[in-house]
Amino acid sequence: MAESGLSIGAPDLRAEIGFLAGYGRTSSSWTVDQLADINRWMNSGIRRVYYPPAIKTDIDGAQDIAGYEWTFLRPWTTLSVVSGTADYDLPDDFARFIGPLHYPEQENRRDIVVIPTPDILEYRSGASMTGAPRYVAERWKASDMSTGQRKEALFWPTPDSSWPLAYQYEAYQGALSDTYPYPLGGMKMAELYIESCLAVVEVRANDEPGPHSAEFVRLLIDAVARDKKNGPQVYGQMGYREERPGYFRRGLTGGTYSIEYKGNPI
Repeated sequence: MAESGLSIGAPDLRAEIGFLAGYGRTSSSWTVDQLADINRWMNSGIRRVYYPPAIKTDIDGAQDIAGYEWTFLRPWTTLSVVSGTADYDLPDDFARFIGPLHYPEQENRRDIVVIPTPDILEYRSGASMTGAPRYVAERWKASDMSTGQRKEALFWPTPDSSWPLAYQYEAYQGALSDTYPYPLGGMKMAELYIESCLAVVEVRANDEPGPHSAEFVRLLIDAVARDKKNGPQVYGQMGYREERPGYFRRGLTGGTYSIEYKGNPI
């Protein structure tokens, strides 16, 4: 599949950074130290887009953008559980679960709800149970810091069969390279990536923000507004605690509940 001609890649970003830094746009003329500077500034600019800083946009100083999470950083994948095994390593790029885990089609089972790790450990301490998992927790694994820290998934009850479970998660990303030159988000994010990298150069090389820093903020606000159109609507918290064993709620029959809006399931 061909990439859009309007997308921005690592060579383009390096050229923009090199020009602003006074190194020129031609990569063959850069020294080793200059290329190292350019790559550091580029990676910093990419990180600033992936994890945007808090931006104050209202007159009263309210922070409209703080901790925003892009929809394109939330991929779907599967985790295959097998009978007799309750704990599983999660992908290297795993940051956190987004929503429940889903059984395959035709299983007709409730989704597996993500709950805090202490609750999983409490269930395990109370009884050794096997069956279709109902709950899952994520937990940091110990690390010697020779690599980045990883997470694992803890299920309860322990699976008594094998299932490929589908789930969505927040994904960490790697640095751009000549082999993997394109930042995520597609061509519509191209100008934001450019201004983010140039804003880093202004601060790191010139020790003060300038016009590119202001343009980065303007484009970031616009990009967030556009990305929000790709996300789901929020209907409020439907916490797992009402359905936990030992908890009573009026009308709870132990089954699942369908929710509809104007006759359509949601």
